[in-house]
Amino acid sequence: EAQALDVLRDAPHRGAMPALAEGEGILDRAVTQPVAADWRERILELGAALFQSIRMQLSVEKYQAIAVDRGANLDTLDVPLNNREWLKERFAEIRKQSSETNRQQSIDALVHWTDPGPGGFYDDLGNLSQQPHLMRGLDYEKDPAFLASPHAGFEEADPGTPALRYSWLNHAESMNDAPLTLRYTQLNPGERYKVRVVYAGDSPQRKIRLVTGTGAEIHPLQLKPWPIRPIEFDIPPEAIPNGELTLNWFREPGLGGNGRGCQVSEVWLIKK
Repeated sequence: EAQALDVLRDAPHRGAMPALAEGEGILDRAVTQPVAADWRERILELGAALFQSIRMQLSVEKYQAIAVDRGANLDTLDVPLNNREWLKERFAEIRKQSSETNRQQSIDALVHWTDPGPGGFYDDLGNLSQQPHLMRGLDYEKDPAFLASPHAGFEEADPGTPALRYSWLNHAESMNDAPLTLRYTQLNPGERYKVRVVYAGDSPQRKIRLVTGTGAEIHPLQLKPWPIRPIEFDIPPEAIPNGELTLNWFREPGLGGNGRGCQVSEVWLIKK
């Protein structure tokens, strides 16, 4: 993936279409030049042996497992652990655009996906090493069930649905009615900011609300966009007193269900 993105960075010199073609060829090496074929075959052999010996059902099609997300891990042997499928879908969309200028702009957005721009901030909330603004809540000893503290959640891509960015397969998650909170400090109170956010997770039918620490409502309860995509909202200047900003996400109160609260995958705070 990194090599394909390097090719796309050179799209202004190569041209959009040639860069897309070369980048896609690099991504497709996972299929055209497969590695560890002997290991793959051995895993399938072990899966067959487990079914024959103890009727372990590790595939929906072969061994009648209930679903892929219920232990049918043989069916995910070839699922890429990067953004290959998502990027290929974006490449197809870019090729349909009517002008070279538009194609170049879309390629630039892909290459700089995680870049919040000068004076901005980015959190990949499903990645424990890239969530510097997430308020982590109580220590494990005080909240072992994460009832008041965020934790990392994950979700698999469903067959037949649009491909997901790898960063959308995981998220920070609160439980029940507890909020999910990000806090920023040392902002410039005189600057204008907007927030870009991706609401992923396993509950697209659930509503989510965003409120600042000062009580300003950034958006009311609303359904998560589907297909999953980034959405943006302006931050009112009065929500950043003394250069500090707190963002609180809430689910629909008293919803019940499986206990999952807010699920947020990516957040950019962008200086306008």
